Amino acid sequence: MKKYLVSLLCLATTFAYAEDADKIFNPKPLPDDVIISTPCNGKMVFRKVYTTKENNKVKDKTFSAGAIGTVSPMAQNPNTRHIQGSFYDKGGYYYLISKYELMQGQYDAIVNAKQCKNFNKIARLPKVNLSYFEAINAANAYSLYLQTATDAIKQNNQVAYARLATDEEWEFAARGGLSVTQSEFEADLPPVKNNDIDNYAWYQGASSANGRLQLAGLKEPNPLGLFDMLGNAQEIVLEPFKAVRTGRLLGISGGMTVRGGSFMSVKSNLTNATRSEKNFYLNKGELKAKDTGTRFVLGLPTVTSIDEAKKLNAQIDALADGGDSSSDDNALKGASTKLKKVTEESKKAQEEFKKQKELLEKKNQDLDSEKSSLEDKASRLLEFNQDLSKLNDKLSKSNQELTNQLSSLKDGIEKANAKRQQMTDVAVTANLRLGGFLCKSITDEYEGVRYFSKILEVSKKQCDKDPKRCSYYNTFKQRVANKEQTLHIAVTYYGDTMANAVENYSIEEFKSQLENSKATFGKDVDYDKFVDLYFKHLQEYKKLSKDLKKNQQHWIETCNKLVK
Repeated sequence: MKKYLVSLLCLATTFAYAEDADKIFNPKPLPDDVIISTPCNGKMVFRKVYTTKENNKVKDKTFSAGAIGTVSPMAQNPNTRHIQGSFYDKGGYYYLISKYELMQGQYDAIVNAKQCKNFNKIARLPKVNLSYFEAINAANAYSLYLQTATDAIKQNNQVAYARLATDEEWEFAARGGLSVTQSEFEADLPPVKNNDIDNYAWYQGASSANGRLQLAGLKEPNPLGLFDMLGNAQEIVLEPFKAVRTGRLLGISGGMTVRGGSFMSVKSNLTNATRSEKNFYLNKGELKAKDTGTRFVLGLPTVTSIDEAKKLNAQIDALADGGDSSSDDNALKGASTKLKKVTEESKKAQEEFKKQKELLEKKNQDLDSEKSSLEDKASRLLEFNQDLSKLNDKLSKSNQELTNQLSSLKDGIEKANAKRQQMTDVAVTANLRLGGFLCKSITDEYEGVRYFSKILEVSKKQCDKDPKRCSYYNTFKQRVANKEQTLHIAVTYYGDTMANAVENYSIEEFKSQLENSKATFGKDVDYDKFVDLYFKHLQEYKKLSKDLKKNQQHWIETCNKLVK
C-alpha cells in the first residue's frame, strides 16, 4: 500500500512538472509551434523560418543586412548576406530557431540532467552570465540528449542537433524572413503593433526594463512568432565577429558577436541591425555579462544522404553550366561547358600540329645530311612539301572549325544578352509605370481619408447634440478606418515596389527607360509627374533611414503635393 501511494505521488508530481514546463517554457503558444522535450521533462519551442520556396538547395536566399546611419558603421553598415535552411517540406527550405531566448530552467535541465530541479517562475528568465564556451557546451549537451529523444527532429534519418544561431540566421529571423514584405524586411524595426517598440522590446529606462532582466515572452512577438529578438538579453551567435567594409564583411575574424541589444541598451539603439563585438575573455577568465544570453537553432549536415549528395552536385553543375533546367536563358545555358570543350579541342589541334611540325623538321634535317643523288633529294623534298601542305590544310580546317564554334557561341551569347536586356527594359518600364500609378493612388486614398474625416468631425458634433444621429457618426467612422487601411496598403505596396526595384536593377537602367514609361500612359493621362516623383524616390531610397513609418509619411506627403 505504501509503495502504491509513493507511485501515485511520483506520477502526480510528474504531471505537475510537465504542466509547469508547458506554462513556463511556452507562455504564448502558437498553433504551428515545434515543441521538443529537454531533460528533466522540460520543453524547448522552435519556429520555422523559411528561406526559399523552391526545391533547389543551392538557390539560397540573398538579403541585405545592416542599416544606414548607425552608431557603429563598422558593425552595422549595409552588407550582403546569403542564407538557406537545412530542412525541407512542402513550403520550401527552412531552419528552426528558438521561439524564446534560452531560459534559466532549460539551461539547468540541459547541463544538470542528473540533478533535476522543480521549475518555478525564475526558470522563465533568460539564462545570462553565460560565456561563449558555456553556450557552446550547452548546445552540445542538448544535441547529445536529442540523439536518443523520441521527439527529436529528423530528416533522411539524420537527427537534428542544436547549435547557436549564425549571424545571418539571427538577422534574417529578426527582420521577419519571408513572412514580411520587402520594405518591411529592410526597415530598422519589424512591423510591430502601432509601430511602437515598447510593445516589442525591453530596453534601458524606468518606463521599460528599469535596469532588470525580464521574464521571456512578456512582449509581443515579431512576424515569425519570435519573442525578445530585440532587448532583454543580447544574444551570442555562432561565428566570431567580422567588421563590415563596403557592402560585405571584412576578412578578419575577431571576438564574440552579440546581437539585438539588451535591457541595458538605449531605446534608439535597438534595431534589426544591432550588432557588436565582445572579447571572449576578461580578467584572465571567460567573459560573462548580466545582460548576455543566447538562442538555439536546430541544424543538420549540408548533405544527409548519398542521394542528396548526387542531387546537390547536379544542381551545382547546372549553375556552372550557366543556369539550371528552369532557366529561360537557353542560349547562355551551358556556355561555359561549350567554351571549355572548344578550348580543349583547340589545344589538342595545336599539340598535333607541333608534333607534325617537329617530324617534318627532322625529315628536312635528314634530307640535308644525306649524301644522295639530286633526283633522290628532289623526290624527298616533294614528299616533304606535300606533307607540309597537308598539315597546313589540316591546321587551317581546325582553325576554321574553332572560329565557327566560337562565332556561334558568341552569337548565342549576344542574342541571349540582347533578350535579357529587352526583358530588363520591359521590367524596368513596368516598374516605373506601377510606381507612378501607386503614387497617384496614394493621393486619391489620402484625399478620401481627409474628406471622410471632415464629415466625421461634423457628425461627431451632431452625435454629441443628438444621440439619435450617432448612427451617421459610426458609419463615417468606419469609412475613415477603411480609407486609412486602404491608404496603408497602397503606401506599403509603394515601398515594396521600390525595395524590389533597387534590389534587382540599377538607377541607370531606370533612367534610360524613364521617358518610355511615361509615353506608355498616352497623352490623355497625366501620370508623368507621378512617374518622375517615383524615380526620385528610387534615387533616394538607399539613402533613407529604415524607419518605415517615417518613410511612408514622406512618400504620402510628397505624392500628395503633386495634386495641390
